Amino acid sequence: MRDSNVLKKPSLLSSLFVVYFGSSVLFATDELHDILSGNQEAMLKYKHEQSSVNAEKLEDSWINPIHLQYSKNYSTQFGSMVGTGQFLISVDQPIFKSGGIWSALKYAKFQDQANSIDIELQRRELISQAINILYRLKKSQLQLQKIDLLIKNDKLDMLIQKESYDAGLTNRTLYDQSLLKHNKDITAKLDIDLSIAELENKFALLSNDDPYKIKTPTFAMIDEQRYTNNQLELKRDSLRIEEKNQYKKMTWAKYLPEVALTGRYVNEDLNPMFAQPGSSLNREYFNYGFRVSIPLNINMTKDIQLSKIDYMNAQVERDEKRKEIANRFKLIKERLKIIDKKIALSEEDANHYANMYAVALDLEQAGDATSYDTEIITNTLEVRKIDQDIYKYDAQTELLGLYTRVADAR
Repeated sequence: MRDSNVLKKPSLLSSLFVVYFGSSVLFATDELHDILSGNQEAMLKYKHEQSSVNAEKLEDSWINPIHLQYSKNYSTQFGSMVGTGQFLISVDQPIFKSGGIWSALKYAKFQDQANSIDIELQRRELISQAINILYRLKKSQLQLQKIDLLIKNDKLDMLIQKESYDAGLTNRTLYDQSLLKHNKDITAKLDIDLSIAELENKFALLSNDDPYKIKTPTFAMIDEQRYTNNQLELKRDSLRIEEKNQYKKMTWAKYLPEVALTGRYVNEDLNPMFAQPGSSLNREYFNYGFRVSIPLNINMTKDIQLSKIDYMNAQVERDEKRKEIANRFKLIKERLKIIDKKIALSEEDANHYANMYAVALDLEQAGDATSYDTEIITNTLEVRKIDQDIYKYDAQTELLGLYTRVADAR
């Protein structure tokens, strides 16, 4: 039993996987908020910390370093060896860069926000992968049940064909075909076993939990407007546009006038040539002033043009992402319609086999059919019911794709 205090921690999943069913709200993943392994969580945490530190570094990048310097020189110019030492502190700090400083601060802010959403998307994607694997494992378990029923039917069909062949009613071809079908289904079961082993391995790379002890979430269809308006990818791309816009302004400001304050504090040994009694020279003194500069660079227009192109390209990419998101919603919605039709067909088949079972049971009791026929129909009826559950997991997988990138699914 996990610590109940864990549920009180801020949880991405608590906002990501809250699903509506009419007026009731299902918090489907309270126990899944810490599904990722410690290493996965640590890597995401370090990415976030790295992004924050980089943002702080960018915000302070306009502040030039203060230089500390000490030097010692020796000279024989004055007839004997004379050593002079110097210690100085120098500052050359821009205070006006035609708006470049303010743009640099905003650039760092937008970049940090965009990177934070990127990291959140990575975390959601990892969680989505883990849940997707859980669904596939559930499906695989159902497929094993289904294939076991089909293998039972194969064996029953082999018995029926053998009895017919022994009685001289059929040739051996039908028996051989039933044998081949049996072996084919055995091979299919082995493939499912292998698939399960691979899924378990993939899940172990994402989580330390036992996948068979985790309750999978259940999703409902999300409203298209809410899906579109709360897309994290669009929010990130909008921030990238602002980031590129500020970088464009920074690039432009780089070639405009810059004003800087300069200052030096010097503490040095006086040159013996000037250090005469009564000299007004100071061993310790300050230099200060200001500097105005305008860089002239042959690549200035190209540099500015490239930043503009990068900005405009970011806008186009966001528009393409918006189209991609809209098409993704339409595609998943269409897939869900197809899955619903498959479920309806399975239900129809199940009803048909239920009627067939009643007829077969009557024939068996009348001696016109064997118990093998009745059992085959019973097994096939169960197969169709299992198919319905498999299709429902397919639907949940599609719905998971809708919720993964939505900022607030509540």
